[in-house]
Amino acid sequence: MAQLPILQFEEKIVETMDKNSIVVIIVETSFGKSTQLSQILHRRGYAKSESIVVTQPRRIAVVSVSRRVAQELDVKLGKEVSYAYALKIELQS
Repeated sequence: MAQLPILQFEEKIVETMDKNSIVVIIVETSFGKSTQLSQILHRRGYAKSESIVVTQPRRIAVVSVSRRVAQELDVKLGKEVSYAYALKIELQS
């Protein structure tokens, strides 16, 4: 598993999640939000009754983050870890 900075805040993140229905985490790039936060929540049992969803702004990011998380969890992509990409197009008149 990668040793990214977010891991040092695992206890604080889980404690905050337990106390609040909505939590927004804002940190700098390469902190580990996309790959590690989902794994922290998975380890702590948040995926037992609900899915953990990570959003990404670009298709390539969606695929690469999913592959990395699956690899780090040592699971086959498409089973415990999967991805979906949706393109939203808005037309205005």
